[in-house]
Amino acid sequence: MKYIKLICLALLGMSLLPTASAEIRFNGFGSVVMGQTLTHQAPFTADFYDVGQYSDKPSFKPETVFALQATADVSADMKFTGQYLTKGTDEFETELDWYYLTYSGVEDWTFMAGRRNIPMYYYSEFSEVGFAYPWIRPPANLYWWQITQFNGVHASYEFEIGDLGNTITAFYGNEYSINNKEMLFYDRLFGGTATSIDEVWTDIIGFNYALVGEIFDLRFVYFQNDRNRTTYNADGTTTEMVPFDQTFMGFGGNINLDMITILFDMNLVIYDNDVELEYPTWLVSVVYNMDKYQPFVVYSQADETHDNDPLGTNRWEQHFTAGVGVRYNLSSSAALKVQYDYFEDQGDVDNGYNYHGDSETIAVALDFIF
Repeated sequence: MKYIKLICLALLGMSLLPTASAEIRFNGFGSVVMGQTLTHQAPFTADFYDVGQYSDKPSFKPETVFALQATADVSADMKFTGQYLTKGTDEFETELDWYYLTYSGVEDWTFMAGRRNIPMYYYSEFSEVGFAYPWIRPPANLYWWQITQFNGVHASYEFEIGDLGNTITAFYGNEYSINNKEMLFYDRLFGGTATSIDEVWTDIIGFNYALVGEIFDLRFVYFQNDRNRTTYNADGTTTEMVPFDQTFMGFGGNINLDMITILFDMNLVIYDNDVELEYPTWLVSVVYNMDKYQPFVVYSQADETHDNDPLGTNRWEQHFTAGVGVRYNLSSSAALKVQYDYFEDQGDVDNGYNYHGDSETIAVALDFIF
């Protein structure tokens, strides 16, 4: 991975050299977010992947993020994009988060190769760009998987049917998440003593289909991959998870009715393992558009069921988040938001799956792009 990053930096550096045709475009985004839970409640996980949690003390760390993106022309039909990201959950250490090549030399086709987010959710491509959606965050108990990015290739074909825009994208890649933060957090939560955990998704292969009309934007996604996990124990031993296949299906989008916008995302994850685990999750949100103000309500539900349940309950992890808030558009590139969230843990108490706890959280955010 280190060498891939060095090659990408070299490409960007060469593109920055003064030539007659070179062109560099810089842009970026950021969110300054402060929040806390109310009274002495369980922590609220606002970011499952990076374990960004609010407690009853005000904090900026769980969700504050800044990013700088540079796009450089490699040739007339090819460009390189690199993105540096810094997050409060990583103690504001900077990392090269995205790096990929884009080729558009074939009519109606776009090809990309490099590191990007897996297109698994409707908001995956811009899930960290707070300015791009009405809430402070996409509901965390929907966007909660251990892997969100991969190194791979994309091929997209665009076409029109009447007044409808269509885009079909096929993708393939792999991700080796060394010392996965979320998996280590859960190991400690259940009393484990692991020093690190590697989460590996290989042969991630699938497609998504986007359909855009005058008042709607819809997307369907399907992909499969192999999953593996290695746990490094405190006594020097390692534990290998039994590998299994995973299937992910999703349907999301937005419907714009002028004064009202409806946003939704529905997903189903199926594990081909011994308990035949399934994760159905969904969100729905209604936004009222009035001048610079956008009050909203949002609800998301996440469940965990098993067709072959060894506990006999068929209900392990289960919870919902209900939120209400308002977005105020300060300008065409900045917005101020206030949001209240109620999180209720409905997991099976007797079997220890009520481990998130209930919480109420208030947060304020300043989102911007440049």
